[in-house]
Amino acid sequence: MQNLHTLKHRLGMLIVPLSLFGLTACSDDEQPAMRPMLPADGASTVRSITHLGDVLTGYDWNFTYADGRLVSANGMMRDPDPALDRSFSYTSQLSYGPWNVSVYNSSGEQVDLQLSTQGYIERMTVNRNIYVFYYRDGRLTGWEKTVFENSFGQVQQYRSSATISYDNGDISRIDYVGADDEPVTVLFTSSALSNRNGLLPEGVGQEMGCLGFEQLYYAGLLGRPTTHLVERVTFNYSEHPDRDYTIDFEYSTQNGNVTLCNYHTPNGGVASVSYGY
Repeated sequence: MQNLHTLKHRLGMLIVPLSLFGLTACSDDEQPAMRPMLPADGASTVRSITHLGDVLTGYDWNFTYADGRLVSANGMMRDPDPALDRSFSYTSQLSYGPWNVSVYNSSGEQVDLQLSTQGYIERMTVNRNIYVFYYRDGRLTGWEKTVFENSFGQVQQYRSSATISYDNGDISRIDYVGADDEPVTVLFTSSALSNRNGLLPEGVGQEMGCLGFEQLYYAGLLGRPTTHLVERVTFNYSEHPDRDYTIDFEYSTQNGNVTLCNYHTPNGGVASVSYGY
């Protein structure tokens, strides 16, 4: 009887750790989905971006959020050329795992995202095209893009890149080199208005490296926003100074949220961007 009692005691000691292991394994399998920090960071998140008047190259957007995450975005291309304006639109669906984000685009591109330990996109492939992003203190400080094009059996590569500088959390400068290898310097002057809604500066989507997929920035996957709204942006073309231009921005707010951004385009046209919440 003593031996039987000893055997039961030892079996009991084995069962407890195994049960605890089973609970731990189950818990590991049910890790919650990641929740990127949205650019608004607790303030009102932008749900629509609409360009009006004499537009610059960019996209109109409508965003849908669920449980504090951006889950769907519908974008429409806007362009100064009437033949291109509104000629392309697509819907982007985002789903979140514990350590990853998946993107499905209705336009058919195969998108793969590789995230940093901070949850920002370090590398993105779109079909064969490659994007690499760099950060410091949570802000995007540079990017590189390689686009592959097939033509008559030949493969050509086009590269573009930029470095992005900040001054006390405000974007101050972009040094951009496009596929044509022409260097462009973009200088920013910040306003005194806080960027509480986490808006991207207007008119610099290409130089910021996110033209056409701004939804990934608004999903919180491309770094923190500039601290204050941009008051002025100046483009300097070192090889063609006759192309230099400056844009001044004015903002309207309601209940603390930016609802309108007004400016004149380089050709003198009147333009604005409307933001919905």
